[in-house]
Amino acid sequence: MRVYAFHAGGEGGDMAAFDPFDPNVGTAIDIPFFFFLIDHPDGKVLFDTGAHPDFASDPRLRLGNEADNWDIRIQAGDDVVSRIATLGLAATDITHVVQSHLHYDHAGGIEFFPHAPVYIHRDELAFAFAPPVYQQGVYVRADFDVPGVRWVELDGEHDLFGDGRVIVFPTPGHSKGHQSMMVHLAGRTVILLSDAAYLVEKMRARALPAGALAWSPDAMVASWERIEALERQHDALLVATHDLKYRERTRLAPDAWYE
Repeated sequence: MRVYAFHAGGEGGDMAAFDPFDPNVGTAIDIPFFFFLIDHPDGKVLFDTGAHPDFASDPRLRLGNEADNWDIRIQAGDDVVSRIATLGLAATDITHVVQSHLHYDHAGGIEFFPHAPVYIHRDELAFAFAPPVYQQGVYVRADFDVPGVRWVELDGEHDLFGDGRVIVFPTPGHSKGHQSMMVHLAGRTVILLSDAAYLVEKMRARALPAGALAWSPDAMVASWERIEALERQHDALLVATHDLKYRERTRLAPDAWYE
């Protein structure tokens, strides 16, 4: 079994988004986007689907005025279908899609996998269709209000293949129905955080992100405690989707992987 981490463009922002009390607030940062592919003996799983290809030509087509808040840095070829093609895979090769949550940088590729079940926490699906005002701009309804999507609504931990190797578990906080994934590989266990924590260092320090990016600070801290308990139990590697040091710390697909 392998886990592939695909860099899928990103956006410019300010350190204040990750921690409004960081001493480097006012410093521009390059926020990467990632999605992940888990190659399991019984199927090929996407954990998140990146941003929609339209972002490469005109971010306002998807985000509207919200695009003015972020310096979108996505090029042609950063979309999920193009990225998995670097492994020789077509969209039809994907057997399962798991969405951590439905923000625009994570859910833009759902429409390209109509044949695959899409696993989502039931609270996230409801939250996305009626988001609070402070997160309305980061939910793009066209990403997930797609005819024919085969939603599988989860409510708690879920063993994707029934063999204990790919576990989806709830990590609310960033959004109401956020979920992360734990993958037990032959070499070690990897926990894919998605946005449960933007930066592992900030999670360790219990430093919360900017207010609009935390649906519930209490739930976020509780999720951090659960993640760290699993990390200790399984001697796990934590992989954050928006790790600012990804060039140093993330094994970038297609040339490298976790196994």
